[in-house]
Amino acid sequence: MRLRNQTQQWTAAALALLLPAAALANETHVYGIANFGGAGQCNADSHSVHTKTAAEFAGYFNSLVSSGLWSDVRTLNNSSARTDLWTDPSKGPAADAKDTQANAGVDDADVVFVHTHGGHSEASQRSWLVMGTNADECAATTDLHMNLGNGKLNIAVVKACQSGDLQVWKDGGYRQLVTSSSGFSMWNAFHGDSSCGNFVKRYVKRYVKNSRGDGVGENWIDEAYDWDLGKNNDDCPVSIVFGQTKAQRVAMYEFGGWRDRKPTGSKTGSTYFFVGGCDPSSGQKLPE
Repeated sequence: MRLRNQTQQWTAAALALLLPAAALANETHVYGIANFGGAGQCNADSHSVHTKTAAEFAGYFNSLVSSGLWSDVRTLNNSSARTDLWTDPSKGPAADAKDTQANAGVDDADVVFVHTHGGHSEASQRSWLVMGTNADECAATTDLHMNLGNGKLNIAVVKACQSGDLQVWKDGGYRQLVTSSSGFSMWNAFHGDSSCGNFVKRYVKRYVKNSRGDGVGENWIDEAYDWDLGKNNDDCPVSIVFGQTKAQRVAMYEFGGWRDRKPTGSKTGSTYFFVGGCDPSSGQKLPE
């Protein structure tokens, strides 16, 4: 396994640095979307493991709460996971933009985990996540709905196919996840399709436990990577880190943790961390 990274620096004025993690509240939201295709649900294959992985992620943070090391954990599964909870007011009318809704919206938490289905479009420079109800839109998209870190969100862990596509990143599609003053720094996701089963529950449990102090980006790639010899269906986890300098972004990737989130400054660039040569279905082979 050969770890690689690529960097984009954007032209933008540097703004005041945000508060360090120690000054922020510590709240986690998890979204496990397992039920699809029924009345009031979005169309996809139902996978019961999606809520099991969410439970593993939430369970570790609940243990931190019990130890006095974290403040709050909220689980919003299936129909409770809606597109409006991923929608920023800059991207839609107030009635449909609830990403800072207390104890529910993604930007009301410091750390978010979601396990669902996903997809991407190179032509539209976006990825999307399938939600648990069709009462709102079924797909929360990275460009039409999300503008992260205007509330509290710092880290998103996204177990969904095609949620971190290399070409979308190269074309600037994920720039729309942040503004330069955003507090959001890390989007852990997948390039191409990712496989699913109870083994995901096990690696999520290891990942969340091992990333308390550092390795919050690096550990994601270590745990979620899966190589299938001679076939183009590898699991290719990626970590996209936003920040002012490459050094700050690398520090967050290697040494940031749930309780030690490294400041990355103004979000004027990003670095894409990946395993060189990883070759998934529904995505190009990553550079060697």
